[in-house]
Amino acid sequence: MNPERDDQAIEQAANKAAAGLRSGRPRASVVQDLVENGWAEPEAQEFVLSVETAMQENPTDGGNGGGAASWAVWIAGLLIFNALSYAFDWGWIIW
Repeated sequence: MNPERDDQAIEQAANKAAAGLRSGRPRASVVQDLVENGWAEPEAQEFVLSVETAMQENPTDGGNGGGAASWAVWIAGLLIFNALSYAFDWGWIIW
């Protein structure tokens, strides 16, 4: 992940990606939306895949957003790991 992205921008991107996936849009289309907003394609693919995986592991309760907090925490964990990777020059293992 780009360390320059703030938490609010990441949260907004995650919400848009989740909404797009929930509505039945293909993953490639959701990735393309992020690329059009300035994301690198590999970064966007990994991000959308992580959102999709979290949504599958924590399905919502009839569209009421029951799994939103769980996938947001999962994405936050990825962000923290990538920030630490950047800060300590560990390399981009998650990519």
